Amino acid sequence: MNVKSYEFEFLTPCFCGGAEPTKAELRVPAIRGQLRWWFRALGGSRTDEEEVFGCAGNSSAASKVVVRVERQPEGGERGWDRESHDGDYLWYFIKRGDRWKEEGALPPGSKAGVEIGFRQPLGKLEENWKKAWEAFCRFGSLGYRATRCAGAFRVDGFAGVLEAYEEAAERILKPAGFDFHFFREKQSDWRNLIAFAGAKLKELREKYPSPESKKEEKGPSPLGNTDPRQKSAVYFRPLKIDAGDYYLMLFEAPHKRVVEEKSRLKNGQESILKMVFPRR
Repeated sequence: MNVKSYEFEFLTPCFCGGAEPTKAELRVPAIRGQLRWWFRALGGSRTDEEEVFGCAGNSSAASKVVVRVERQPEGGERGWDRESHDGDYLWYFIKRGDRWKEEGALPPGSKAGVEIGFRQPLGKLEENWKKAWEAFCRFGSLGYRATRCAGAFRVDGFAGVLEAYEEAAERILKPAGFDFHFFREKQSDWRNLIAFAGAKLKELREKYPSPESKKEEKGPSPLGNTDPRQKSAVYFRPLKIDAGDYYLMLFEAPHKRVVEEKSRLKNGQESILKMVFPRR
């Protein structure tokens, strides 16, 4: 079996607990789940997804892709939870829960080893896999509040300058119907980036829904909902380039692939990012 190792560096705290939610660990199911999400969001059909990642039930089939955590995250910033930073707006629910403690998250700066292997050739779906893998490595995140800057990482071989991320977004995300926005304001560390992202989230929530829809009753939204539970289609994603500087990227996945029908109807399936942060 052909196996390749990758090093993951976490940029922000990753709240990815297993059986014990308050004790963080990097888990294979979390990685596989996000890889499947990217495969679907980029346009892969359910049949294609099952052919690559396997399925359960009467037509059970083993996954052609093997994921293994070779090395749990090591090192990183200790005492990150005790340092004050302006992240209350972005991470309000985390900071008031039992996850907000040193062992509750994989710390910023920690590095882990992940192996990817293949039991069988992917054939005609190899290009779909390559796009999903690169999108996950460049724009993915793991764990609780992953849509709001938590659990961001960078992977060796997929870093580079900011323009490399912009090129990948144009090449992979745009043809699949994603919208995205890169902020050019450079941040010196992850705490400053979280404060910046919180201000942008506040701006987004002030501008969306529109004044007309604010008069309507609250309900499902492409920005997420607690009851019924609906993950946001808009992701706040920290980036760390080779020079060590941090930037914020926002991307919005195609609503028809990632949110329920009631949420899609809320804004007529229009892009939130296009409304709030039109490209210059």
